[in-house]
Amino acid sequence: MTEKKIRTVAKVVSHDLSAIGLRVDQAIGRNATNAITRSALREIRSAIDALSGKIHDLTKSTELLTRRESEILEALATGKTAAAIGIDLSISEPTVKSHMAAIYRKLNVTNKTSALSEARKLGLLSK
Repeated sequence: MTEKKIRTVAKVVSHDLSAIGLRVDQAIGRNATNAITRSALREIRSAIDALSGKIHDLTKSTELLTRRESEILEALATGKTAAAIGIDLSISEPTVKSHMAAIYRKLNVTNKTSALSEARKLGLLSK
């Protein structure tokens, strides 16, 4: 998925979340007579605010991954080890692993296989 498409989708989702949030606020104000219902609606509103914040953070960055992280991700997709990637890019193996950790964090995954799968879904890999 291209950066422009990501921003467009984020804008639509953000708009939808705002509309839902407004409806939840109205429900809290006039329809929720039960304390449990009010509490649940407040939790929903908090979740909507958190999602909106995450979408805003995503659209703030010009790209999800840095140029170097993209290079490392491409190399990982070819099956290279961290040591081999370090040699190819003239950086140390611990530096490669540090970039890999950042990639995993940004893609919200915990391992190489999941990172590559998520990167493919997001269109981050050239192949």
